[in-house]
Amino acid sequence: MLKDRCHINTNRKTDTFVGLEFDGKDYTVSFPLGYAIASEDDDKLLREDLLLLFHTLALYSSHTESKSGFKREKDAATETPMYAYIYIIMDFVTRGYYKEGIVEYASSKRGKIHWNRTIKQKKPVIQEADIYYLDFITKKNVINENDLITLIHQYCVYISFIRFGWLFTDYKPPKPQIPFHRQWFSAALQEKLCRTFNDANKMLFANMLKIINNEPDEGMRETSFTFGTNRFEYVWEKMIDAAFGISDKQRYFPKTKWKLARSGKEYDNSKLEPDTIMLYNNNIYVLDAKYYKYGATKNPFDLPESASINKQITYGEYIDAQADLKNPDSVIYNAFLMPFDKNHWAEENAGTLHYAGEAVALWKEAGEGRGKEYEHIQGVLLDVKHLMQIAEKRSETDIRQLAEIIEEHCSDHGQADQGTTP
Repeated sequence: MLKDRCHINTNRKTDTFVGLEFDGKDYTVSFPLGYAIASEDDDKLLREDLLLLFHTLALYSSHTESKSGFKREKDAATETPMYAYIYIIMDFVTRGYYKEGIVEYASSKRGKIHWNRTIKQKKPVIQEADIYYLDFITKKNVINENDLITLIHQYCVYISFIRFGWLFTDYKPPKPQIPFHRQWFSAALQEKLCRTFNDANKMLFANMLKIINNEPDEGMRETSFTFGTNRFEYVWEKMIDAAFGISDKQRYFPKTKWKLARSGKEYDNSKLEPDTIMLYNNNIYVLDAKYYKYGATKNPFDLPESASINKQITYGEYIDAQADLKNPDSVIYNAFLMPFDKNHWAEENAGTLHYAGEAVALWKEAGEGRGKEYEHIQGVLLDVKHLMQIAEKRSETDIRQLAEIIEEHCSDHGQADQGTTP
């Protein structure tokens, strides 16, 4: 069963890989910590989960480890363009095999008239002041079933279904008659790309080329490959930034420098960089994406540590000191966003956002009063599957809900686990 190939990693020790692995015999798919995969009796929903995972990795992982086990003379390993295989399958399901059209011209009384050729090649009948043509040159498009690009496409469709068709269906297309020839196929596709202006066909040919360049040479057997990453925390950060953040967050980076006594020169240090800056109703929210295990374990030892808490306060203090970064009535808030599966917290009626608690610095609490809002960092759990679904769309509803849950619990003095999403 499809579910038997799926695994949710724990993000402990060596169980950190997220993505697809092939060991030469079978496939294993590892989902990130906190992901709720579909029930085992619903392959359709499970396939949607698989496609969402691979789409997310393709979009947000610059640390994707995508390698093949076979070797060529000059390459120790070659990238496995998994998304190219999936694109070929999806395009084939939608449009079928690519077929080159050939325009044929013929003398006929019916069909689409080619007037330029008709005037040059046919003699008209003249009656008084009127000119008549009894025969015309017509044109029609004829499909060339044996065009080389069509045959290469048939090969790419076949090999894509062999490798990844199980993600979609049990169907297997017929084996192509044309033998694999990398240089010939590659040269034909590159030439076709140069002469093609249709965007859909250009995408098709580009992905076909990736597959051809990835295929092992004749006689070589692919022993293993992976598509994914051992550093899903980077994907988590990028998704949160895409879903909630602004594009020009660089203005909010605290700057530092050294003034050297010996030379009198100044030396700029690298800037502290918050993961995400979110703006809502004139307020500023500094969000730190923490791919921590608290949402899975409910263990306080899996929450952000002192260094992260103090760093968030520094971000807030920097923004508070810059008049050009805020309005006079702006409030600055801080939050950690951590992954979880809302079903795992069902007993607390958790929504896609769920309040976990508040982190404070004791050296700040020692002062009089409650202090600034940004000195109280709110811990918020975010459903992993939900984030993967909304990251590309940027949902204003989720931005509003996140702002409200942070503000609500910050004003409640951070009493832990008081509620769920609005």
